[in-house]
Amino acid sequence: MYQIGDHLVHEGIGVCEVLDICEMALSGKGSEKKYYVLMPYGDEKGRTFTPIDSEKIRMRPVMTKEEITDLVGMIPEVDCIRENNDKLRAVKYKEALGSFEAEKLLKVIKTCYLGKRHRLRLGKRVLSGDEKYFQIAEKKLYDEIAFVFSMKPEEIKKWITKEIEKCS
Repeated sequence: MYQIGDHLVHEGIGVCEVLDICEMALSGKGSEKKYYVLMPYGDEKGRTFTPIDSEKIRMRPVMTKEEITDLVGMIPEVDCIRENNDKLRAVKYKEALGSFEAEKLLKVIKTCYLGKRHRLRLGKRVLSGDEKYFQIAEKKLYDEIAFVFSMKPEEIKKWITKEIEKCS
């Protein structure tokens, strides 16, 4: 259980701070439940109420600097998603994004980045589906890393891109 002042990653919102823990009953639901009152990182006025015992909404601790450094260090070993069929590749991207695992977000980012670079070198257009999943994965991962290192997401993007570039 998280405590007031803790930071966590909410699967739908990203990094949040636990502002309060309260009991309340939702209309039509009956008994009271305990809820986290969460403030999304970067949105001081935003509030989200999430049941503490929710089985539908996943939350996890924010990664540590050491975990992030290890994650970035494993970029050369991260395998790209190998699927030529656009629709099947999109299914694999969705699975990776839905896994709620930083390593799988990194896999999507690396795959999309290298695929985009390859297509541009061949004079082809960037695939809109790949670009969409790339941006979603970047937002989820870079926001968390930026929070931990007190940096801007754009700086994290440059760091990760530089590390991916070393792979080729």
